[in-house]
Amino acid sequence: MINILWDASHIWGYLLLHAVRATGIPFRVLKGLDIAHSGLTGKMLIVPGGSARRKFEALGAQGTEAIHRFVEAGGHYMGFCGGAGLALSGNLGLCPWKRDGMPDRMQHLVSGHLVCEVSSGNSVIPASLAGKPALLPVWWPGRFDEPADHQGVEVLARYRAAGPDLYVADMPYASMPGDILSEWNSMYGVTLRPSILDGKPCAVMGELGRGSWLLSYSHLETPSDSTPGSDHASLWFLHILRQWCGADIPLKSLPPLVPARLPILWEDADLISAALRLEALLELAQSLGLLFPRNDWLLGWRSGVPGSQFNSLRAALCTTLGFTPDDRRIRLWNARREEFLKSFELFEQGARSWLLARRLSDTLADASPKLLPRELLVDQRTSLFGSPMFGGGLSEHLLDILEELV
Repeated sequence: MINILWDASHIWGYLLLHAVRATGIPFRVLKGLDIAHSGLTGKMLIVPGGSARRKFEALGAQGTEAIHRFVEAGGHYMGFCGGAGLALSGNLGLCPWKRDGMPDRMQHLVSGHLVCEVSSGNSVIPASLAGKPALLPVWWPGRFDEPADHQGVEVLARYRAAGPDLYVADMPYASMPGDILSEWNSMYGVTLRPSILDGKPCAVMGELGRGSWLLSYSHLETPSDSTPGSDHASLWFLHILRQWCGADIPLKSLPPLVPARLPILWEDADLISAALRLEALLELAQSLGLLFPRNDWLLGWRSGVPGSQFNSLRAALCTTLGFTPDDRRIRLWNARREEFLKSFELFEQGARSWLLARRLSDTLADASPKLLPRELLVDQRTSLFGSPMFGGGLSEHLLDILEELV
């Protein structure tokens, strides 16, 4: 049995859910309160990305103690990105290391694949990757504060170089000419190269009692896709599950994830309509140049555009439609249907207005910068999408309702 901690995960929760469902291993999705009240059973707890702070708050003291008991008794903890940060000192404290700060905000906004040096000699590393460079995906990663004394922590992989699809914010770093990057640095003092990750740990592991934990700022649960494939990551993810769950998983890699093409098992007219209307919003945003394809499961976005929230809503709606509508889901949906539909209508109108206004603001930026003040766009964005770091807004309300159904 695999446990998945859901709080404050959004798009990363759906990414992990897709990966675990593909393996056929029994799983259950839990919130922090569930763990606090009932503890944990099974072999693994996997925590997807998202806000480590909000996950920690959702667990509380009782949930934190329950996770410690689970690992100390022989359970395994695996955390990706925000789930890795959750396990560090100052939060759960499974790992004695702390999270290192990012003094340059641009250096944090790194996404795509990095070439990583994978260690050898540990059974959680597949033989085909051990001691070799691997392409591993990161999406706005944090950074481990690596002490000179490793305190019993083993480094499984380190960042070494940019991969073929690396972005810094909304700039395609991997395709930028080297002479232009140097010119920007000398003329403007702008450094796009994510140098603060050079040589830093990407994935680490340790033990607690009879159990163990593995923390990765790379999203090993990323499905294979064509732009480019995350085969190394999914190969490693599946190997860990075989090792820690004793499962016979025939997959060689995780199947692609295309949210809009997931099969519809819940043929509810209102949910289907919401999914189609959201797709129309995403198409509008792409036609305006505010969103753009990154891979099969994720749309990239221009700086300042709430792309994460758009991606999370699309994943939530498509995943919900892909579940069988059992009695419990139908009761929950009927109880909140009217509330969702009213909120979605407000969101649809507001998001359409905001996208068009943002595009107009970009057009006016040089000729008439004061005609459409950015402050107005920020206020409207906050009411619709909340904070980029901590969520909120009307989109969060819609996500909460959909996540109840999941």
